[in-house]
Amino acid sequence: MIKRSGEPSLSDQAQFLMIDADLLAFIEQMQRDHPPARDPNDLAAHVKRYAAVAAALPSVLTPVTVGDFKLRGGGKTIKARLFWPTGAVKPVLMAWFAGGGWSAGTLETHDGLCRQLAHDLGVAIACIELAPPAGRPFLQSCDEALLALQSLADGRGKLAVNTERLLVGGDGSGGHCALQAAWRLARTQPGSVEAVLALYPLVKPDFNTASYIRCAQSPVFPRDDAVRAWQALLKGRWELWDERAVLMHGNAPLQRPPVVVLVAAEQDVAHDDAIHLHDWLRSLGVRCEFLGAPRMPHDFARMQHASPAARKLMQDVLAAFAEIAQLGPAPSA
Repeated sequence: MIKRSGEPSLSDQAQFLMIDADLLAFIEQMQRDHPPARDPNDLAAHVKRYAAVAAALPSVLTPVTVGDFKLRGGGKTIKARLFWPTGAVKPVLMAWFAGGGWSAGTLETHDGLCRQLAHDLGVAIACIELAPPAGRPFLQSCDEALLALQSLADGRGKLAVNTERLLVGGDGSGGHCALQAAWRLARTQPGSVEAVLALYPLVKPDFNTASYIRCAQSPVFPRDDAVRAWQALLKGRWELWDERAVLMHGNAPLQRPPVVVLVAAEQDVAHDDAIHLHDWLRSLGVRCEFLGAPRMPHDFARMQHASPAARKLMQDVLAAFAEIAQLGPAPSA
């Protein structure tokens, strides 16, 4: 087993036996084919490996039409890709923010996931690729998430989608971007976003929760990777209290916030983040539904076709979200 220097093998880490066996076998194969960088702070190596693993993710042929386009606003251009369910007429639009620790997610790394989302939900998915934060103004990635969402909302008429509805989603750091952008847009346009689907979102830079300790050596998203991701975003300003960075803080009251559906992977350092966020939102009177993902690690949605259990769980998650967002039953696979 290839592993980082000084790390125990998966067989030595009893807690990882809780990960679904099919997913664990796939993860182990990926670690053999694409071993993690020895230096957890090597961001360039992480980005390169993330892309390589994404290219090896199992997928299925889904009947969707795909096309790239640009979101423009504020003098910036943001990459996006539209996934259109075959045969759909004026489908609901869902903006999807690609995860990857704010640095590694791209249209390519999330192509398979977004194809599957569009097919399973029967909605048009607009995947948004935010530029990585390295070398850019502080929290500009978060500000660009809002800019992209605003541009997408304003331009719905050009996409031949339902112009009356807008959903938002994201995974990991993308879940973070989706939530803060949706809340900030709601301040200027109350009711503009109906619902947000956040898969195992990163919420706050607190690396000492029970799940961070329990899953610190996760084979998918270990504590070191989480620290590096937050470092890239915060640039060392660990005490920052800003809603663009720490989701459980509002600079102003939430205005007609969307329904939030949180999915927490059980075997994930960020599991307790979702619990804390759920409790905070409920205390503010926001409708927030919490869905657990037993035996699942971080990023299981992109790996769903490596495991029947992961695929079934994602189908159940999307069926629940479709009902909450009033989309009707999710189409069968």
